[in-house]
Parts: sequence; structure tokens; C-alpha cells
Amino acid sequence: MGKLCNQINNMKKLFLGIVFTCSAFMLYAQTSDAEADAMVNLLGVQKKEAVAKLVLVSAKDSVAFWKLYDEYLKKNKEIAKARIKLYEQTALTYGEMSPGKADSLARRYFENRFVHEKSLEEYYTKIRAATNAVVAFEFYQAEVYLLTMLRASIMQQIPTYGEIQLAKKGH
Repeated sequence: MGKLCNQINNMKKLFLGIVFTCSAFMLYAQTSDAEADAMVNLLGVQKKEAVAKLVLVSAKDSVAFWKLYDEYLKKNKEIAKARIKLYEQTALTYGEMSPGKADSLARRYFENRFVHEKSLEEYYTKIRAATNAVVAFEFYQAEVYLLTMLRASIMQQIPTYGEIQLAKKGH
């Protein structure tokens, strides 16, 4: 049990590095496509290191798993870039929020999440077929865990629209 706790703590330290990297990029408004590509590529490398600690793949399944995982990262690159742009657009819209803009943002977040969840399900199925259901489940858990931590970190740095409005009123 102690070894598992150490692995989890090491993985959390690695993930904090991922979060720090993403946070540094998020501080800049209007990220260019090249910057978004660089951010997604760096996060992909760091995420792959974290997944290697969370997904226990046997030697016989290793080649198939990592081939599919690399494919998954590549396919989801555009989804991740769209999410980064959406975070930026959200922050930039705060000064001129309207019901239409709020609805548009919410719908784009729903769509981004839906597309990502479908991709996650697709690769769970591919990994399960190429390896086994346990490895596929570990992949699913690792991805959801890392994405949840990353989203939470980003959301902690972006105040909600309500917080901005309260600050304007001096509360």
C-alpha cells in the first residue's frame, strides 16, 4: 500500500508540472495557433508520462496500447486546442457579456465536452479490443483523472462571470 501511495504522490507531482505549464500559457490572451500547438504538444508529452504511471500495460500489450494512445493524443489535439481557445474567448467576453454570448459559450463548452467524450469512448473500445478491458479501464480512469485536474486548475484561475460582476459592484 505504501508503494501505491508513493506512486500516486509522484504522479501528482508530475501532474502539477503539467498544470503549471498549462497555467503559464493560459496567462497570455489571444494564444496563436502555434502557441496552442506548442501547449497541446507539451501537455501531451507530460500527460503521456503520467499515463505511463497510471496504466499498467503488460509487455505483450505495450506496443498496441502505446500505438493507440499516440493516435488518441493526435486525434484529440484539435479538441484540446479548441478548448484552450474557448477558455480564452470566455475570459475575453466577460467585458461584453450578453445572453446570446453566454448561450453561445455554454453550447460550445457542451459540444467540446461531447466530442471529447465520444473520442474517449472510441479509444476505450479500441484499447479494450487490442489489449483487454482492465487496461482500457485504466486508460479511461487516467484520462478522466488528468483532464478533471487540468480543468479544475484552469477554472480556478479564471474567475466566474458572477465573481467579475460582484467585483465591479465592490462586494
